Amino acid sequence: MKQAQVIGRVFCSRQCCGMEQRTMLLIQPLDWETDKPSGEPIAAVDCVGAGAGEKVFFVSAREAIVAFASLDENSPETRDLPPADAAVLGIIDGKRIKP
Repeated sequence: MKQAQVIGRVFCSRQCCGMEQRTMLLIQPLDWETDKPSGEPIAAVDCVGAGAGEKVFFVSAREAIVAFASLDENSPETRDLPPADAAVLGIIDGKRIKP
């Protein structure tokens, strides 16, 4: 899992199969130690209802699709899974305690 901050939302004029009713966020990856930006912003599908400015956990590559497979347990077919390269899985809440 990686850390990021939500910096915006992505709106699409056309949606691919599996993307209906899904929210896409623009997130800025952050370094775990310094909380400073690390790399370019990316678009990620939201699983948790994160809002602007929140820090979140996200996964990328194959793990992004696996996150949606566990949400759709009633549907054994994989054709309804979104074609996602990144997915937001959790919201980081609270202050960071430094040793």
